[in-house]
Amino acid sequence: MKKILGYFLIIILSGVIFVLSFNYSSSNSPKAYYNVYLDDELIGMIEKKEELEDYINSQADTIRDNVRNYTLKLDSIDALSKVESETSNLGYSKENTAKYVIDNKNKFDLSELDIDNIQNYLDEKLYQLSEKEIDEMRDYVSQNSIYLSVDNVYTPNGIEIEKVYTYNKDIKDVKEVYKEIASKRAYSIAGYVFNIKSNTEGIDDLTIYTTDKEVFSSAIESLITIFVDDDKYDLYKSNNQKGATVDNPTIDNIYVKEDITYKAVNIPVDEKIYTSPQDLSAYLLYGDNFEEKTVEAKVGDDIETIAFNNKISVQEFLLFNTQYQDRYNMVVPGTQVTIAKIDPKIQIVVEKYEISKKDTAYDTIEKYDPTIAQGRVIVTQEGVNGEELVTQNVQEINGQITYVDPISNETIKNSVPKIVTIGTKYIPNVGSLTSWLWPTNPGYTLSSYYGYRLQVFGEGNFHSGIDIAGTGYGSPVRAANNGTIQEMRVLRDKNGNYYSYGIYVLINHNNGYYTLYGHMSRFNTEFKEGSTVSRGDIIGYVGSTGWATGPHLHFEIRTCASYSCTTNPLKFY
Repeated sequence: MKKILGYFLIIILSGVIFVLSFNYSSSNSPKAYYNVYLDDELIGMIEKKEELEDYINSQADTIRDNVRNYTLKLDSIDALSKVESETSNLGYSKENTAKYVIDNKNKFDLSELDIDNIQNYLDEKLYQLSEKEIDEMRDYVSQNSIYLSVDNVYTPNGIEIEKVYTYNKDIKDVKEVYKEIASKRAYSIAGYVFNIKSNTEGIDDLTIYTTDKEVFSSAIESLITIFVDDDKYDLYKSNNQKGATVDNPTIDNIYVKEDITYKAVNIPVDEKIYTSPQDLSAYLLYGDNFEEKTVEAKVGDDIETIAFNNKISVQEFLLFNTQYQDRYNMVVPGTQVTIAKIDPKIQIVVEKYEISKKDTAYDTIEKYDPTIAQGRVIVTQEGVNGEELVTQNVQEINGQITYVDPISNETIKNSVPKIVTIGTKYIPNVGSLTSWLWPTNPGYTLSSYYGYRLQVFGEGNFHSGIDIAGTGYGSPVRAANNGTIQEMRVLRDKNGNYYSYGIYVLINHNNGYYTLYGHMSRFNTEFKEGSTVSRGDIIGYVGSTGWATGPHLHFEIRTCASYSCTTNPLKFY
Protein backbone atom coordinates (compact mmCIF):
# COMPACT_ATOMS: atom_id res chain seq x y z
CA MET A 1 0.00 0.00 0.00
CA LYS A 2 2.82 2.36 0.88
CA LYS A 3 4.45 1.55 -2.43
CA ILE A 4 1.23 2.40 -4.34
CA LEU A 5 0.87 5.63 -2.43
CA GLY A 6 4.46 6.53 -3.31
CA TYR A 7 3.84 5.95 -7.01
CA PHE A 8 0.73 8.09 -6.82
CA LEU A 9 2.62 10.98 -5.24
CA ILE A 10 5.34 10.73 -7.89
CA ILE A 11 2.72 10.96 -10.68
CA ILE A 12 1.07 14.02 -9.07
CA LEU A 13 4.39 15.81 -8.60
CA SER A 14 5.37 15.07 -12.22
CA GLY A 15 2.07 16.56 -13.45
CA VAL A 16 2.55 19.70 -11.38
CA ILE A 17 6.09 20.12 -12.65
CA PHE A 18 4.92 19.67 -16.28
CA VAL A 19 2.13 22.25 -15.95
CA LEU A 20 4.42 24.74 -14.26
CA SER A 21 7.11 24.29 -16.89
CA PHE A 22 4.52 24.63 -19.73
CA ASN A 23 3.13 27.84 -18.27
CA TYR A 24 6.62 29.19 -17.79
CA SER A 25 7.52 28.35 -21.38
CA SER A 26 4.31 29.87 -22.71
CA SER A 27 4.74 33.10 -20.77
CA ASN A 28 8.26 33.53 -22.11
CA SER A 29 7.52 32.87 -25.83
CA PRO A 30 7.86 35.96 -28.11
CA LYS A 31 4.60 37.38 -29.54
CA ALA A 32 3.87 38.79 -33.01
CA TYR A 33 3.54 42.59 -33.21
CA TYR A 34 3.96 45.24 -35.94
CA ASN A 35 6.56 47.99 -36.10
CA VAL A 36 5.40 51.08 -38.00
CA TYR A 37 8.15 53.04 -39.79
CA LEU A 38 8.00 56.36 -41.66
CA ASP A 39 11.00 56.82 -43.96
CA ASP A 40 12.86 54.18 -41.90
CA GLU A 41 12.11 56.05 -38.65
CA LEU A 42 10.26 53.94 -36.06
CA ILE A 43 6.94 55.53 -35.11
CA GLY A 44 5.87 52.80 -32.73
CA MET A 45 4.77 49.21 -32.24
CA ILE A 46 1.13 48.18 -32.61
CA GLU A 47 -0.66 44.96 -31.90
CA LYS A 48 -2.65 44.60 -35.12
CA LYS A 49 -1.94 46.01 -38.58
CA GLU A 50 -5.61 45.84 -39.56
CA GLU A 51 -6.57 47.92 -36.54
CA LEU A 52 -4.47 50.86 -37.81
CA GLU A 53 -5.87 50.55 -41.33
CA ASP A 54 -9.45 50.44 -40.02
CA TYR A 55 -8.79 53.46 -37.80
CA ILE A 56 -7.42 55.43 -40.76
CA ASN A 57 -10.61 54.81 -42.72
CA SER A 58 -12.77 55.63 -39.71
CA GLN A 59 -10.98 58.98 -39.45
CA ALA A 60 -11.61 59.50 -43.17
CA ASP A 61 -15.32 58.96 -42.48
CA THR A 62 -15.14 61.63 -39.78
CA ILE A 63 -13.44 64.04 -42.18
CA ARG A 64 -16.11 63.36 -44.83
CA ASP A 65 -18.86 64.11 -42.31
CA ASN A 66 -17.10 67.33 -41.30
CA VAL A 67 -16.72 68.43 -44.93
CA ARG A 68 -20.42 67.80 -45.63
CA ASN A 69 -21.46 69.59 -42.43
CA TYR A 70 -19.19 72.60 -43.04
CA THR A 71 -20.29 72.81 -46.68
CA LEU A 72 -23.93 73.02 -45.62
CA LYS A 73 -23.09 75.76 -43.15
CA LEU A 74 -21.07 77.70 -45.71
CA ASP A 75 -23.91 77.39 -48.24
CA SER A 76 -26.23 78.92 -45.62
CA ILE A 77 -23.79 81.75 -44.90
CA ASP A 78 -23.28 82.42 -48.62
CA ALA A 79 -27.05 82.42 -49.29
CA LEU A 80 -27.51 85.28 -46.85
CA SER A 81 -24.58 87.19 -48.36
CA LYS A 82 -26.47 87.29 -51.71
CA VAL A 83 -28.84 89.93 -50.27
CA GLU A 84 -26.19 91.81 -48.31
CA SER A 85 -26.21 94.84 -50.63
CA GLU A 86 -30.02 95.04 -50.47
CA THR A 87 -30.22 94.82 -46.67
CA SER A 88 -27.13 96.69 -45.50
CA ASN A 89 -29.07 99.96 -45.14
CA LEU A 90 -31.46 98.35 -42.61
CA GLY A 91 -28.84 98.37 -39.89
CA TYR A 92 -29.91 94.95 -38.64
CA SER A 93 -27.71 92.32 -37.04
CA LYS A 94 -27.03 89.23 -39.10
CA GLU A 95 -29.62 87.30 -37.10
CA ASN A 96 -32.33 89.91 -37.65
CA THR A 97 -31.34 90.32 -41.30
CA ALA A 98 -31.89 86.60 -41.82
CA LYS A 99 -35.29 86.79 -40.07
CA TYR A 100 -36.27 89.81 -42.19
CA VAL A 101 -35.37 87.97 -45.41
CA ILE A 102 -37.41 84.91 -44.38
CA ASP A 103 -40.43 87.10 -43.52
CA ASN A 104 -40.11 89.10 -46.76
CA LYS A 105 -38.74 86.49 -49.14
CA ASN A 106 -40.91 87.69 -52.02
CA LYS A 107 -38.93 90.95 -52.07
CA PHE A 108 -35.70 89.16 -52.96
CA ASP A 109 -34.51 87.27 -56.02
CA LEU A 110 -33.73 84.06 -54.17
CA SER A 111 -34.31 80.41 -55.05
CA GLU A 112 -36.16 77.96 -52.79
CA LEU A 113 -32.79 76.43 -51.95
CA ASP A 114 -31.47 79.86 -50.89
CA ILE A 115 -34.49 80.35 -48.61
CA ASP A 116 -33.96 76.90 -47.06
CA ASN A 117 -30.29 77.70 -46.50
CA ILE A 118 -31.11 81.00 -44.79
CA GLN A 119 -33.60 79.19 -42.55
CA ASN A 120 -30.82 76.75 -41.70
CA TYR A 121 -28.62 79.77 -40.93
CA LEU A 122 -31.11 80.71 -38.21
CA ASP A 123 -31.73 77.17 -36.96
CA GLU A 124 -28.01 76.48 -36.58
CA LYS A 125 -27.37 79.96 -35.09
CA LEU A 126 -24.58 80.51 -37.61
CA TYR A 127 -24.71 84.26 -36.91
CA GLN A 128 -22.69 83.46 -33.77
CA LEU A 129 -19.68 82.38 -35.84
CA SER A 130 -16.75 84.78 -36.14
CA GLU A 131 -15.14 85.60 -39.49
CA LYS A 132 -12.07 83.65 -38.35
CA GLU A 133 -14.19 80.56 -37.70
CA ILE A 134 -15.86 80.88 -41.10
CA ASP A 135 -12.46 81.22 -42.82
CA GLU A 136 -11.23 78.14 -40.96
CA MET A 137 -14.25 76.18 -42.20
CA ARG A 138 -13.57 77.28 -45.79
CA ASP A 139 -9.92 76.22 -45.47
CA TYR A 140 -10.94 72.86 -44.01
CA VAL A 141 -13.38 72.17 -46.86
CA SER A 142 -10.83 73.26 -49.46
CA GLN A 143 -8.12 71.02 -48.01
CA ASN A 144 -10.27 67.94 -47.37
CA SER A 145 -12.97 67.88 -50.06
CA ILE A 146 -10.89 65.22 -51.87
CA TYR A 147 -12.08 62.70 -49.23
CA LEU A 148 -15.58 62.88 -50.75
CA SER A 149 -14.25 61.51 -54.05
CA VAL A 150 -12.74 58.26 -52.73
CA ASP A 151 -13.86 55.24 -50.74
CA ASN A 152 -10.59 54.30 -49.06
CA VAL A 153 -7.70 56.19 -47.50
CA TYR A 154 -4.26 54.62 -47.16
CA THR A 155 -1.14 55.12 -45.11
CA PRO A 156 1.20 57.82 -46.42
CA ASN A 157 3.91 57.09 -48.95
CA GLY A 158 7.04 56.11 -47.04
CA ILE A 159 5.17 54.04 -44.43
CA GLU A 160 6.36 50.47 -43.85
CA ILE A 161 4.67 48.05 -41.45
CA GLU A 162 6.94 45.18 -40.41
CA LYS A 163 5.83 42.08 -38.53
CA VAL A 164 8.15 41.26 -35.60
CA TYR A 165 8.28 38.65 -32.83
CA THR A 166 9.34 40.12 -29.51
CA TYR A 167 8.98 39.89 -25.75
CA ASN A 168 8.72 43.73 -25.68
CA LYS A 169 5.27 44.83 -24.57
CA ASP A 170 5.80 48.55 -25.27
CA ILE A 171 2.70 48.75 -27.46
CA LYS A 172 1.32 52.09 -28.69
CA ASP A 173 -2.36 52.78 -29.19
CA VAL A 174 -3.26 53.07 -32.91
CA LYS A 175 -4.78 56.52 -32.24
CA GLU A 176 -1.42 57.73 -30.94
CA VAL A 177 0.39 56.24 -33.97
CA TYR A 178 -2.17 57.81 -36.34
CA LYS A 179 -1.69 61.28 -34.84
CA GLU A 180 2.10 61.06 -34.99
CA ILE A 181 2.02 59.96 -38.66
CA ALA A 182 -0.50 62.70 -39.52
CA SER A 183 1.76 65.34 -37.95
CA LYS A 184 4.62 64.33 -40.28
CA ARG A 185 3.08 63.16 -43.55
CA ALA A 186 -0.26 63.39 -45.38
CA TYR A 187 -2.30 60.24 -45.81
CA SER A 188 -2.89 59.00 -49.36
CA ILE A 189 -5.62 57.92 -51.75
CA ALA A 190 -5.55 55.71 -54.83
CA GLY A 191 -5.26 57.57 -58.13
CA TYR A 192 -3.06 58.27 -61.12
CA VAL A 193 -0.05 60.45 -61.76
CA PHE A 194 0.44 61.88 -65.25
CA ASN A 195 3.95 63.05 -66.11
CA ILE A 196 4.02 65.58 -68.96
CA LYS A 197 7.50 65.96 -70.40
CA SER A 198 8.06 69.07 -72.49
CA ASN A 199 9.98 68.77 -75.76
CA THR A 200 10.70 72.49 -75.77
CA GLU A 201 13.65 74.13 -74.03
CA GLY A 202 12.57 76.55 -71.33
CA ILE A 203 9.17 74.91 -70.80
CA ASP A 204 8.86 73.09 -67.48
CA ASP A 205 7.70 69.50 -67.15
CA LEU A 206 4.37 68.98 -65.37
CA THR A 207 3.02 66.45 -62.89
CA ILE A 208 -0.77 66.05 -62.72
CA TYR A 209 -2.66 63.93 -60.17
CA THR A 210 -6.17 62.61 -60.85
CA THR A 211 -8.54 60.20 -59.16
CA ASP A 212 -9.34 58.52 -62.48
CA LYS A 213 -7.71 58.12 -65.90
CA GLU A 214 -10.87 59.38 -67.59
CA VAL A 215 -10.53 62.73 -65.83
CA PHE A 216 -7.32 63.40 -67.75
CA SER A 217 -8.45 62.07 -71.14
CA SER A 218 -11.74 63.99 -70.94
CA ALA A 219 -9.85 67.17 -70.01
CA ILE A 220 -7.64 66.80 -73.10
CA GLU A 221 -10.73 66.28 -75.27
CA SER A 222 -12.26 69.44 -73.82
CA LEU A 223 -9.06 71.38 -74.44
CA ILE A 224 -8.93 70.29 -78.08
CA THR A 225 -12.44 71.66 -78.67
CA ILE A 226 -11.22 75.08 -77.53
CA PHE A 227 -8.95 75.24 -80.57
CA VAL A 228 -10.90 73.06 -83.03
CA ASP A 229 -14.51 73.53 -84.14
CA ASP A 230 -16.74 70.86 -82.53
CA ASP A 231 -18.32 69.70 -85.80
CA LYS A 232 -14.96 69.47 -87.59
CA TYR A 233 -13.47 67.57 -84.67
CA ASP A 234 -16.35 65.10 -84.69
CA LEU A 235 -15.86 64.51 -88.44
CA TYR A 236 -12.12 64.02 -87.86
CA LYS A 237 -12.66 61.48 -85.06
CA SER A 238 -15.27 59.55 -87.03
CA ASN A 239 -13.10 59.62 -90.18
CA ASN A 240 -15.98 61.19 -92.13
CA GLN A 241 -14.25 64.29 -93.51
CA LYS A 242 -14.84 65.10 -97.14
CA GLY A 243 -12.07 66.42 -99.35
CA ALA A 244 -10.84 69.95 -98.72
CA THR A 245 -12.54 72.74 -100.65
CA VAL A 246 -11.92 76.48 -100.80
CA ASP A 247 -11.94 77.85 -97.23
CA ASN A 248 -13.02 74.45 -95.89
CA PRO A 249 -9.83 72.64 -94.84
CA THR A 250 -9.49 69.03 -93.76
CA ILE A 251 -7.74 68.04 -90.54
CA ASP A 252 -4.88 65.62 -91.13
CA ASN A 253 -3.80 65.13 -87.53
CA ILE A 254 -4.44 66.30 -83.97
CA TYR A 255 -2.11 65.44 -81.12
CA VAL A 256 -0.47 66.66 -77.93
CA LYS A 257 3.13 67.71 -78.57
CA GLU A 258 4.43 66.73 -75.14
CA ASP A 259 5.31 63.17 -74.12
CA ILE A 260 2.74 61.96 -71.58
CA THR A 261 3.09 58.89 -69.34
CA TYR A 262 0.95 57.76 -66.43
CA LYS A 263 0.72 55.09 -63.75
CA ALA A 264 -1.45 54.14 -60.79
CA VAL A 265 -0.10 55.46 -57.48
CA ASN A 266 -1.12 56.39 -53.96
CA ILE A 267 -1.37 60.18 -53.89
CA PRO A 268 -0.80 62.25 -50.73
CA VAL A 269 -4.05 64.08 -49.98
CA ASP A 270 -2.22 67.40 -49.60
CA GLU A 271 -1.31 67.35 -53.31
CA LYS A 272 -3.52 69.10 -55.87
CA ILE A 273 -5.71 66.22 -57.07
CA TYR A 274 -8.16 66.74 -59.93
CA THR A 275 -11.48 64.94 -59.65
CA SER A 276 -13.33 66.52 -62.59
CA PRO A 277 -12.36 67.08 -66.26
CA GLN A 278 -13.71 70.64 -66.06
CA ASP A 279 -11.30 71.70 -63.31
CA LEU A 280 -8.33 70.04 -65.01
CA SER A 281 -9.06 71.45 -68.48
CA ALA A 282 -9.41 74.92 -66.91
CA TYR A 283 -5.95 74.56 -65.33
CA LEU A 284 -4.39 73.25 -68.55
CA LEU A 285 -5.79 76.24 -70.45
CA TYR A 286 -5.55 79.11 -67.96
CA GLY A 287 -2.92 78.07 -65.45
CA ASP A 288 -3.20 78.97 -61.76
CA ASN A 289 -3.74 82.72 -62.02
CA PHE A 290 -6.66 83.23 -64.37
CA GLU A 291 -8.12 86.74 -64.34
CA GLU A 292 -10.70 88.39 -66.55
CA LYS A 293 -12.34 91.78 -66.84
CA THR A 294 -14.85 93.54 -69.06
CA VAL A 295 -14.22 96.70 -71.03
CA GLU A 296 -16.52 98.87 -73.12
CA ALA A 297 -15.79 99.32 -76.82
CA LYS A 298 -15.33 102.94 -77.85
CA VAL A 299 -16.07 104.71 -81.09
CA GLY A 300 -13.46 103.69 -83.65
CA ASP A 301 -12.48 100.51 -81.79
CA ASP A 302 -12.12 97.27 -83.70
CA ILE A 303 -11.04 93.85 -82.43
CA GLU A 304 -7.35 94.42 -83.15
CA THR A 305 -7.39 97.81 -81.38
CA ILE A 306 -9.14 96.46 -78.28
CA ALA A 307 -6.76 93.47 -78.09
CA PHE A 308 -3.69 95.68 -78.58
CA ASN A 309 -4.76 98.23 -75.97
CA ASN A 310 -5.32 95.48 -73.41
CA LYS A 311 -2.12 93.58 -74.24
CA ILE A 312 -3.76 90.36 -75.36
CA SER A 313 -3.73 88.52 -78.68
CA VAL A 314 -6.62 88.62 -81.15
CA GLN A 315 -6.93 84.83 -80.65
CA GLU A 316 -7.50 85.37 -76.93
CA PHE A 317 -10.11 88.03 -77.65
CA LEU A 318 -12.00 85.69 -80.00
CA LEU A 319 -11.73 82.82 -77.50
CA PHE A 320 -13.56 84.75 -74.77
CA ASN A 321 -15.94 86.67 -77.05
CA THR A 322 -17.49 83.92 -79.13
CA GLN A 323 -20.02 86.27 -80.75
CA TYR A 324 -17.18 87.37 -83.05
CA GLN A 325 -15.93 84.98 -85.73
CA ASP A 326 -12.71 86.67 -86.89
CA ARG A 327 -10.54 89.74 -86.45
CA TYR A 328 -12.49 91.69 -89.07
CA ASN A 329 -15.90 91.59 -87.33
CA MET A 330 -17.30 94.99 -86.37
CA VAL A 331 -17.54 95.90 -82.68
CA VAL A 332 -20.45 98.22 -81.88
CA PRO A 333 -19.46 101.14 -79.61
CA GLY A 334 -20.74 100.58 -76.07
CA THR A 335 -20.50 96.79 -76.30
CA GLN A 336 -19.09 95.08 -73.20
CA VAL A 337 -16.34 92.62 -74.17
CA THR A 338 -14.31 90.19 -72.06
CA ILE A 339 -10.56 90.62 -71.67
CA ALA A 340 -8.57 87.63 -70.42
CA LYS A 341 -5.29 85.84 -71.03
CA ILE A 342 -4.66 82.15 -71.33
CA ASP A 343 -1.56 80.27 -70.20
CA PRO A 344 -1.71 76.80 -71.80
CA LYS A 345 0.25 74.10 -70.01
CA ILE A 346 0.30 71.73 -72.98
CA GLN A 347 0.51 72.22 -76.74
CA ILE A 348 -2.39 71.00 -78.89
CA VAL A 349 -1.05 70.49 -82.42
CA VAL A 350 -3.49 70.61 -85.35
CA GLU A 351 -2.25 69.84 -88.88
CA LYS A 352 -4.55 70.88 -91.72
CA TYR A 353 -4.71 70.74 -95.50
CA GLU A 354 -6.04 74.06 -96.81
CA ILE A 355 -7.22 75.43 -100.15
CA SER A 356 -7.93 79.15 -100.29
CA LYS A 357 -8.25 82.06 -102.66
CA LYS A 358 -5.82 84.83 -101.87
CA ASP A 359 -5.44 88.29 -103.29
CA THR A 360 -2.23 88.95 -105.14
CA ALA A 361 -1.23 92.49 -104.26
CA TYR A 362 -0.60 94.60 -107.31
CA ASP A 363 2.85 96.03 -107.72
CA THR A 364 3.49 99.73 -108.02
CA ILE A 365 5.78 100.77 -110.83
CA GLU A 366 7.52 104.03 -110.13
CA LYS A 367 8.86 106.08 -112.99
CA TYR A 368 11.26 108.89 -112.23
CA ASP A 369 11.07 112.04 -114.28
CA PRO A 370 13.95 114.50 -113.81
CA THR A 371 11.82 117.26 -115.32
CA ILE A 372 9.26 117.00 -112.53
CA ALA A 373 9.91 118.53 -109.13
CA GLN A 374 11.08 116.12 -106.44
CA GLY A 375 8.21 114.80 -104.29
CA ARG A 376 5.46 115.29 -106.87
CA VAL A 377 3.66 112.04 -107.70
CA ILE A 378 1.41 111.50 -110.74
CA VAL A 379 -0.67 108.30 -111.00
CA THR A 380 -0.85 107.22 -114.62
CA GLN A 381 -2.49 103.82 -114.03
CA GLU A 382 -4.49 102.51 -111.05
CA GLY A 383 -3.50 99.08 -109.69
CA VAL A 384 -5.82 96.07 -109.47
CA ASN A 385 -5.18 93.07 -107.21
CA GLY A 386 -4.92 89.63 -108.77
CA GLU A 387 -6.13 86.35 -107.32
CA GLU A 388 -4.49 82.97 -106.74
CA LEU A 389 -5.74 79.55 -105.66
CA VAL A 390 -3.31 78.50 -102.90
CA THR A 391 -2.93 74.97 -101.53
CA GLN A 392 -0.84 74.44 -98.40
CA ASN A 393 -0.28 72.34 -95.30
CA VAL A 394 -0.70 74.38 -92.13
CA GLN A 395 0.36 73.51 -88.59
CA GLU A 396 -1.20 75.27 -85.62
CA ILE A 397 -0.22 74.97 -81.96
CA ASN A 398 -2.84 76.17 -79.49
CA GLY A 399 -4.60 78.03 -82.28
CA GLN A 400 -1.47 79.87 -83.49
CA ILE A 401 -0.05 79.18 -86.97
CA THR A 402 3.47 77.82 -86.50
CA TYR A 403 4.34 76.32 -89.88
CA VAL A 404 3.08 76.78 -93.44
CA ASP A 405 4.24 74.39 -96.15
CA PRO A 406 3.23 75.62 -99.63
CA ILE A 407 2.03 72.92 -102.05
CA SER A 408 0.80 74.78 -105.11
CA ASN A 409 -0.22 78.23 -106.41
CA GLU A 410 -2.56 78.63 -109.36
CA THR A 411 -3.15 82.06 -110.86
CA ILE A 412 -6.85 82.82 -111.28
CA LYS A 413 -6.50 86.46 -112.25
CA ASN A 414 -3.34 88.44 -112.95
CA SER A 415 -2.77 91.64 -111.07
CA VAL A 416 -2.52 94.97 -112.84
CA PRO A 417 0.34 97.18 -111.66
CA LYS A 418 -0.14 100.69 -110.46
CA ILE A 419 2.05 103.13 -112.39
CA VAL A 420 3.18 106.38 -110.85
CA THR A 421 5.61 109.01 -112.02
CA ILE A 422 7.79 110.57 -109.33
CA GLY A 423 9.62 113.77 -109.88
CA THR A 424 13.35 113.82 -109.02
CA LYS A 425 16.45 115.45 -110.24
CA TYR A 426 18.97 112.88 -108.93
CA ILE A 427 19.29 109.12 -108.39
CA PRO A 428 16.89 108.58 -105.52
CA ASN A 429 17.73 106.85 -102.29
CA VAL A 430 14.63 108.33 -100.69
CA GLY A 431 11.63 106.03 -100.46
CA SER A 432 8.15 107.03 -101.49
CA LEU A 433 5.74 108.06 -98.77
CA THR A 434 2.68 107.04 -100.75
CA SER A 435 3.33 103.52 -101.95
CA TRP A 436 5.21 100.52 -100.56
CA LEU A 437 6.07 97.28 -102.33
CA TRP A 438 4.97 94.01 -100.73
CA PRO A 439 8.28 92.34 -99.75
CA THR A 440 7.48 88.71 -100.73
CA ASN A 441 6.02 86.69 -103.56
CA PRO A 442 2.22 86.48 -103.80
CA GLY A 443 0.25 83.55 -102.40
CA TYR A 444 1.38 84.35 -98.88
CA THR A 445 -0.34 83.78 -95.54
CA LEU A 446 -0.11 86.27 -92.68
CA SER A 447 0.66 83.85 -89.87
CA SER A 448 1.04 86.53 -87.19
CA TYR A 449 -0.02 90.15 -87.03
CA TYR A 450 1.42 93.25 -85.42
CA GLY A 451 0.58 93.65 -81.73
CA TYR A 452 0.15 91.44 -78.72
CA ARG A 453 -0.14 87.78 -79.60
CA LEU A 454 -0.22 84.35 -78.03
CA GLN A 455 3.05 82.46 -78.16
CA VAL A 456 2.76 78.79 -79.11
CA PHE A 457 3.97 77.90 -75.62
CA GLY A 458 1.45 79.92 -73.73
CA GLU A 459 2.68 83.35 -72.64
CA GLY A 460 1.52 86.43 -74.52
CA ASN A 461 4.11 88.80 -75.99
CA PHE A 462 4.37 91.89 -78.16
CA HIS A 463 4.99 91.16 -81.84
CA SER A 464 6.79 94.10 -83.46
CA GLY A 465 5.94 93.30 -87.08
CA ILE A 466 4.01 90.89 -89.28
CA ASP A 467 4.97 87.33 -90.21
CA ILE A 468 4.53 86.48 -93.90
CA ALA A 469 4.50 82.71 -94.50
CA GLY A 470 3.61 80.38 -97.32
CA THR A 471 5.85 81.68 -100.12
CA GLY A 472 8.32 78.86 -99.53
CA TYR A 473 11.80 78.49 -98.11
CA GLY A 474 14.34 80.36 -100.26
CA SER A 475 11.78 82.54 -102.04
CA PRO A 476 12.96 86.13 -102.66
CA VAL A 477 12.67 89.02 -100.19
CA ARG A 478 12.45 92.45 -101.83
CA ALA A 479 13.12 95.95 -100.57
CA ALA A 480 9.78 97.60 -99.88
CA ASN A 481 11.07 101.02 -100.91
CA ASN A 482 14.15 102.91 -102.02
CA GLY A 483 16.75 103.47 -99.34
CA THR A 484 20.14 102.71 -97.85
CA ILE A 485 21.04 99.42 -96.17
CA GLN A 486 21.92 100.43 -92.62
CA GLU A 487 22.36 96.94 -91.13
CA MET A 488 22.98 93.57 -92.80
CA ARG A 489 23.73 91.21 -89.96
CA VAL A 490 23.62 87.68 -88.54
CA LEU A 491 22.62 87.16 -84.90
CA ARG A 492 24.21 84.07 -83.36
CA ASP A 493 25.04 83.14 -79.78
CA LYS A 494 28.37 81.78 -78.51
CA ASN A 495 27.27 78.25 -79.42
CA GLY A 496 26.62 79.20 -83.01
CA ASN A 497 22.82 79.09 -82.68
CA TYR A 498 20.73 81.75 -84.39
CA TYR A 499 18.58 83.91 -82.11
CA SER A 500 16.15 86.84 -82.34
CA TYR A 501 15.89 88.00 -86.00
CA GLY A 502 18.59 85.56 -87.15
CA ILE A 503 19.76 86.78 -90.57
CA TYR A 504 18.24 90.22 -91.12
CA VAL A 505 18.48 93.49 -93.06
CA LEU A 506 17.54 97.00 -91.86
CA ILE A 507 16.94 99.67 -94.54
CA ASN A 508 16.83 103.42 -93.92
CA HIS A 509 14.44 104.86 -96.49
CA ASN A 510 15.53 108.42 -95.72
CA ASN A 511 11.90 109.51 -95.55
CA GLY A 512 11.36 109.06 -91.83
CA TYR A 513 10.85 105.30 -92.08
CA TYR A 514 12.94 102.15 -91.77
CA THR A 515 12.09 98.56 -92.72
CA LEU A 516 13.46 95.35 -91.19
CA TYR A 517 13.46 91.90 -92.82
CA GLY A 518 14.12 89.04 -90.38
CA HIS A 519 14.61 85.23 -90.24
CA MET A 520 16.08 85.11 -93.77
CA SER A 521 18.02 82.09 -94.99
CA ARG A 522 20.75 84.20 -96.66
CA PHE A 523 21.57 87.65 -98.04
CA ASN A 524 21.80 88.78 -101.62
CA THR A 525 25.56 89.26 -101.70
CA GLU A 526 25.27 91.98 -104.36
CA PHE A 527 24.51 94.35 -101.50
CA LYS A 528 26.27 95.32 -98.31
CA GLU A 529 25.83 97.85 -95.50
CA GLY A 530 25.78 101.32 -97.05
CA SER A 531 24.44 100.11 -100.44
CA THR A 532 21.60 102.03 -102.03
CA VAL A 533 18.66 99.80 -102.94
CA SER A 534 15.74 100.45 -105.21
CA ARG A 535 12.22 99.40 -104.57
CA GLY A 536 11.84 95.72 -105.54
CA ASP A 537 15.55 94.82 -105.35
CA ILE A 538 16.06 91.31 -103.97
CA ILE A 539 17.96 91.76 -100.70
CA GLY A 540 17.71 88.18 -99.38
CA TYR A 541 15.69 84.98 -99.25
CA VAL A 542 12.98 83.60 -96.92
CA GLY A 543 14.23 81.30 -94.15
CA SER A 544 13.65 80.36 -90.51
CA THR A 545 16.79 81.58 -88.73
CA GLY A 546 16.47 83.02 -85.23
CA TRP A 547 13.32 82.61 -83.17
CA ALA A 548 11.11 81.11 -85.85
CA THR A 549 8.90 78.01 -85.93
CA GLY A 550 9.02 77.67 -89.72
CA PRO A 551 10.06 79.51 -92.90
CA HIS A 552 8.57 83.01 -93.07
CA LEU A 553 9.57 86.65 -93.33
CA HIS A 554 9.32 88.83 -90.23
CA PHE A 555 8.66 92.33 -91.62
CA GLU A 556 8.74 95.58 -89.64
CA ILE A 557 8.25 99.24 -90.45
CA ARG A 558 9.79 101.68 -87.99
CA THR A 559 9.85 105.43 -87.50
CA CYS A 560 13.45 105.26 -86.25
CA ALA A 561 16.20 102.66 -86.31
CA SER A 562 15.28 101.27 -82.88
CA TYR A 563 12.99 98.39 -81.99
CA SER A 564 11.00 100.83 -79.84
CA CYS A 565 9.79 102.71 -82.93
CA THR A 566 7.83 99.96 -84.66
CA THR A 567 4.41 100.60 -86.19
CA ASN A 568 1.84 98.40 -87.92
CA PRO A 569 3.13 97.61 -91.44
CA LEU A 570 -0.36 96.90 -92.75
CA LYS A 571 -1.23 100.60 -92.43
CA PHE A 572 1.07 101.23 -95.40
CA TYR A 573 -0.65 98.81 -97.78
